[in-house]
Amino acid sequence: MNKAEFIGESIDFIHRYTMKSLQKTAEEHGVTIPQIRVIGDVYAHKTVSIKQLSQNLKMTQSTVSDIVDRLIAKELLVKRPNQKDKRLVDISLAPSLVEKIDESISEVTNQSLIGVMNLLTQEEQEIVEKGMKLLVSAAKEKMLAEGIDNYDFIDILYFSEKEKRGK
Repeated sequence: MNKAEFIGESIDFIHRYTMKSLQKTAEEHGVTIPQIRVIGDVYAHKTVSIKQLSQNLKMTQSTVSDIVDRLIAKELLVKRPNQKDKRLVDISLAPSLVEKIDESISEVTNQSLIGVMNLLTQEEQEIVEKGMKLLVSAAKEKMLAEGIDNYDFIDILYFSEKEKRGK
């Protein structure tokens, strides 16, 4: 297996692991991965339509509508008529859910990787971090060279450097 295949399969493995871990956590809270994706998108946009959700999540409108209906039944989302166009509805987080979500949301979603990283020594963690920064930096450079839009991605290199300067 060449290096590119190894890295690709390694990324796929880590992704599968984090998704399985997230699925386990979701099931413990009585929700599914697709439901978490919908909650996450609503959280990110505050108020969103079924059409916007289906476009953002790349799911059919009927699938998103079914998921939203289940989350409304669980009192996690609310549906209200759109102020500008009464034929449309706006989806937002239920007040009870808003109260539970705070600044540590990313820590909760990354808990599986935190657990894995804690199995490594401090030196090994730094090696992994340096390697990932190099790989992401090279991928961004390649995207730029190929004219691929990378504005949808969080600039993790920028934020990690900003954190270091802030310490």
